[in-house]
Amino acid sequence: MEELTGTKELIFDSFVEMTSELGYENVSVRNISKKVGIQAASLYNHFESKAQMLESAYAYYSSHYFDNRKPLEEMKELIKTANAQEIIAAFVRTFESEDQKKYIRMILITKIVYMRLYQDQLANDIFSSNFQDESDYVVEILKHGVDIGRIDPSFDIETFAYILIGSLVFMGVRAFSSPSYVVQQLEQEKRIFAQLTQLFSTALK
Repeated sequence: MEELTGTKELIFDSFVEMTSELGYENVSVRNISKKVGIQAASLYNHFESKAQMLESAYAYYSSHYFDNRKPLEEMKELIKTANAQEIIAAFVRTFESEDQKKYIRMILITKIVYMRLYQDQLANDIFSSNFQDESDYVVEILKHGVDIGRIDPSFDIETFAYILIGSLVFMGVRAFSSPSYVVQQLEQEKRIFAQLTQLFSTALK
């Protein structure tokens, strides 16, 4: 997407902040321009409409969603010797970044995507595409584990990948809505990780 600078950046961040808190339908161009401190007419010099702001938020999200995911080769190397807990932990990530502005944006836009899953086809498409990509990523790594004799070939890696990614999404619905979130902060999350680790440990040789 186009680089965000100056007034356009202020408009974008105000839109994302307000929409994640109040919902898309409850935020108006007038609200956004007031928060930025400009006339509503001036806002249209940067975005054609509120819908375009939402599309820009989705584009930003898609561009950075996989930034913190470990490279395949690194994960394939890890699976050679790591224990179940270490492997599961390596699949988990947040949007944490040295760029605090990007970190906050990703958390807030994640919340917007989840809020709009059943109202907006584009949000649903982004969610579905990311879910499938994440599942395929896990499957490819676990298949490598099978190929090198580290994982029992009878272990249903496709189902496990869907359970793992589904669990992470479920936790993300709650956790990514908070800028102060850290991995395994929630008690429910700790229990889920423990159960996934126990299940996966049965497949490791």
